[in-house]
This record gives sequence, structure tokens and C-alpha cells, in this order.
Amino acid sequence: MGLAAKLGTAVVLICLWTAPPCAAGGLKTFTGTFGPFKDDTYYQKIFAVKEPATINNAALQITPDTGNPGFNFKNQNGRVMYKKRFKLWVGPNGSESARVGSFNTSFLVNLSPLNNNPLTGEGMAFVVAPDLDLTPRSDGQYLGLTNLNTDGNHTNRLVAIELDTFKQWFDPDSNHIGLNINSVISNATASLNPLGIKLMSNVTAVFYNIWVQYDGMNKSIEVYIANTSTLLGDSGPTPGPIPPRPEKPVLRSPLDLSQVVNQYSYFGFSASTSNATQLNCVLRWNLTVEYFSEKKFPWVTVSVAAGVPTLAVVAAAAVLGFFLRKRRIIRSNSSILGALKSLPGTPREFLFKDLKKATNKFDERNKLGQGGYGEVYRGFLQSENLEVAVKRFSRESIKGQDDFLAELTIINRLRHKHLVRLLGESAFSIVPLLIIYFSSCRIDDFGKY
Repeated sequence: MGLAAKLGTAVVLICLWTAPPCAAGGLKTFTGTFGPFKDDTYYQKIFAVKEPATINNAALQITPDTGNPGFNFKNQNGRVMYKKRFKLWVGPNGSESARVGSFNTSFLVNLSPLNNNPLTGEGMAFVVAPDLDLTPRSDGQYLGLTNLNTDGNHTNRLVAIELDTFKQWFDPDSNHIGLNINSVISNATASLNPLGIKLMSNVTAVFYNIWVQYDGMNKSIEVYIANTSTLLGDSGPTPGPIPPRPEKPVLRSPLDLSQVVNQYSYFGFSASTSNATQLNCVLRWNLTVEYFSEKKFPWVTVSVAAGVPTLAVVAAAAVLGFFLRKRRIIRSNSSILGALKSLPGTPREFLFKDLKKATNKFDERNKLGQGGYGEVYRGFLQSENLEVAVKRFSRESIKGQDDFLAELTIINRLRHKHLVRLLGESAFSIVPLLIIYFSSCRIDDFGKY
């Protein structure tokens, strides 16, 4: 692998190491199993029950179920919401870079006529909403979701799966499932008539299990429905075992929650009646939500998000600089080595530490003189038992390896009984050094030449 390839690999590894984990990134999972709702005191603590909704008869009564003969069941609306809020997405809302959590829910419902009234309506909905509050004047066709003034507003910030039992002018029929976004006019609908499923039965209680599955990765939603058998007993009809989820959904639609709902949202149910009335009961509810952890100090996340890539770039630049410098040194040393080998009687290579020891760390007291390219020091090589002069080139005066090689070549070629002889060099030390041996003159005279 070449140096460039190694550097590329190093930079990629640094970036991968410093990147925040995509899947983990604060993503948590909540799972709740609710019902039968016999202990209404307990469930009143974990659910926000907005009157006239109640918890009684082991069910969430989204619209009233009371034995009070004087109670008016018409034009009612109610909500029951789980009190815990969930952070459903992070990043720029509606953008491709937004990360959205998934959720799965299933619930068992019983929609039945009230006091054998053949005129039934309006319906109920599973809802993802921005708050726990019940929308005022959301009875009739509005299913407890919106009202005449707010329907269709993007500020509603809600998504719902409706179980509709009354045909309005915008509905396909009185027996369908719909996907509602900020409005009771559905974005997608699926009639249940072709499946032989009828949400409302005028004969006896009918139970249905509904599954809603949202895929945050692919940003799509699916809805399934199956009939749950009815068991007849002394206390009246009760639901049988939960059936398996059907293979095919009755409704499938693209849905980017980050475009529609608040980052922090709630799950629950809403329902309404008009002049047409019905009971809207939830007997069991399972909910699994992927959600993002709530940071107490958002600036920490921002700082880390901004700082980690910066550190990665700095680290990559440092690694790149190190390898480039090392490559230059290797090439430079190879060039010098080639030039030295071409000289007649190749000068010996001395270690810098040996020359430093020989000159007593280039002690000023051993300084003999100074020339155009550097300083000359007296030295004694113990291993050779030789007295030598060591010329240390100055970084300021020498202009790269060419000047050093030029002087080395000239001295090496000189041959005279009264001239000094080149003994060796230390070309690869911090600064280049020449080692000169005196055989016919006093070393003290060297600084005079």
C-alpha cells in the first residue's frame, strides 16, 4: 500500500472513530402493556383522562358510557392520553438528515351502538398529538381531533388513524380506516367492506384488534385489522384470544413524522359522537416507542457535534503532516546517501551522539573558530583514539543539502600533506557535521584558516 493510500486510510479511520454512533445516538425504547383496565385508580395516574371520557367497566371509555338515563350522549368528545411524552425525532424537521424513531402499537376495541340506537357515529382514532388537552368543540365529525376553525391547520401538529363509522361528505363510506394529518379529511383511506369487516354491529358486541406500525427509517406507516372472537358468558360478551396479525396491511402510506408532529409528542385515543351515538371502548393497549433521550444541556450536544469533526480534521492534518515530513526526510536521506557513495574513499558515517560526546556537547570552550557556513569545535574520538575537528553547519547559513554536499565534496577531494583530511561526516543528524582529522598541523591552528 502506498503512502497516499495509507494516509487516506488513516484519515478515514479517524473520521469513522470520531463520528457519533448513528443507531445508538441516544435512541431508547419504551414498551407499555395496558389493560384490562380494572384498576381505574392506577390508570388514572398514568393516563390523562379528559372528561367526559372515563375508565370503567375494565375499559377506556373514550366517549361516555354511563347508566345515568338523564345523560346526553349526543355531541360528545373525549380523549385518553398516556402522560409520558416522547422525543420522536432529531435534526432538521422534514429534511433527509432528520432521524425519526419508529413505533408499534396494537389495541383491542369495541365499537357498539348505544341503547340499541340504529343511528351510530361518529368514530374514534388513535392519535399522536402535541399535548394532552382535548380540543374544544371537537364533537361530531371532528373525532375529538380538530374543530371547525382549526381543521386542516399545519399548527395542529397531529397524526391519527381513524376508525370511522359515519359517512361525511368527504368520506368514502361509513366503514373505513383513514390516515389523518392535521385534519379529519383523511390523506389515505381504506374501506373495510371488501374484507367483510364491519366496525359497528347492530346485533351484538364485536371486538377488533388493530395494529399500527410506523417505520422511522423508511418513513412509512401501516395499519392492520383482524376480528377477535366473541365469547358469550353470564356477564355478557367478552373478547376471545388476540388473533395473529394479518400478513397484509389494510392501509399503507408514506409518512415523515418530522414534517408533521412536534418533536415531543404524546400517544393516546380520541373519539366523538354527534346526533349519531356509539360507545368507543379500548379494552387493551400495547405500545412500543423508539424515542430520543432528552438532553438537559442542549449546548453540550451542539458543542460536541461541532467539536468532534474539527478535532478529526486537526488529527488528520497532524497525521498527514507527520507522514509527509517523514517521507521528505527519507527522500532527502536517500539523496545524500547516494551522493556520499559516489565520493572517492567514501567518508565514514559517525553518530551524532558520539560527536556530541567528543566535543563535550559542543562546549564553547572547545570552539576553534567560525567560518562562512558554521562553527568548528575541538573533539576527541575515544573509540578511534583520534583528535579531530568537527564542523557544525549553521541552519541560517546553509541552504539545504546542496551546500553541505558541495563543501563535503571539495574537502574530500583535497590531497596535500599540509592540508587537513576529511575523516567522516554525520549527514543525518539535526544539523550536518563534518569530521576532519589533522595529521600534520596543530589543531589549535585550525580556526586561523
